[in-house]
Amino acid sequence: MKYVLFRVFFTFAIFVMMLGCKSTVNSGLMLNTKGYCVERPIFEIKGVRLSDSTVQLSFIAPSSLRAADKAIRYVYFFVGPDEDHLHDSIMANPLMAGAPGVHGEILFLGEGVWDSQAARASSRAVIDVNVVTRTDHAIFRSVVEYQEAEPVDILGFAIPVGSSGIDVGVLAKRIYMLQGEYLPTSESFRVLITDGKRNLVWRSDAGLAFLSVVTAVEPQATNAVHRYVMPWDGVDLGGQKVPEGEYTADLIIPSRPKPYATSIKFMWPPR
Repeated sequence: MKYVLFRVFFTFAIFVMMLGCKSTVNSGLMLNTKGYCVERPIFEIKGVRLSDSTVQLSFIAPSSLRAADKAIRYVYFFVGPDEDHLHDSIMANPLMAGAPGVHGEILFLGEGVWDSQAARASSRAVIDVNVVTRTDHAIFRSVVEYQEAEPVDILGFAIPVGSSGIDVGVLAKRIYMLQGEYLPTSESFRVLITDGKRNLVWRSDAGLAFLSVVTAVEPQATNAVHRYVMPWDGVDLGGQKVPEGEYTADLIIPSRPKPYATSIKFMWPPR
């Protein structure tokens, strides 16, 4: 079955690329499915160089695709070290990873390992990402610079909660256990939000006193996933509503001896 899906994806992807990624055509994957290329990435791809020199490619995608059916059924990567050598293929079937937010928004979490000789010799990955729902087949290109593997791999998300709030957070996956790792207080997750000029407008620990207790960093089991989330209502540290625009959320698990951190951009008000 995987081989059949690969052949269908490959044939369709080559056909679309020959059209210059500008046309909408019938997808070869399933009947009544539109196939098209999009200029901007639907979601970000994270690349991590593993200890055996292979590359782990992972993503988080919210259920907010601009398609009739928003549920992602398949994600397929055509990947190579440059745009002229996208010869390897990886199936990264997404899994539902919880429903943060009061409106039940679903996050789709997916990953795959690029383990060919080309992967081991590469300094970055160029990927044509195929995203398939029941009604749509979208392709976008992503250029991924590698990161070094850490004990916990985190991917950030920002999901609107109605029209007056947003949930920001990370999905944390345990890659391996780090001896001596701990949280020094009862604060397990911290969020700093800055505006377009990187001025601090809000932080989750403002005015709070945390208990001086040593706790474990979740998740504790290898390959397990833990969701850290923090709601924000668009109010700054002075109690005023922030203006419209693009904001950055710095997302931190304040662990020791080394914290885990990433950042994401989002628009306010939620859209």
